[in-house]
Amino acid sequence: MKFDYQDHGAVASLTITSTVFEFRKHNRAVDAALFATQWLNTERKGCFFMKSVLSGKTPEVLRAYKVAAKEIAR
Repeated sequence: MKFDYQDHGAVASLTITSTVFEFRKHNRAVDAALFATQWLNTERKGCFFMKSVLSGKTPEVLRAYKVAAKEIAR
């Protein structure tokens, strides 16, 4: 599973990429990040290689990054 954080000034994006073998861990990390923040846009795509893009204001995306990383470490 890979995390890619991109800062574009006032707006940032977090891309979480994983394979189908990590399906449950991927969904758990994305859901935890979405529950911890309020104003994020989400886009999910892929079947064998899953890719979720969370975008929004920089502080919200940083909070989502921290929560998702903590959830993966569990």
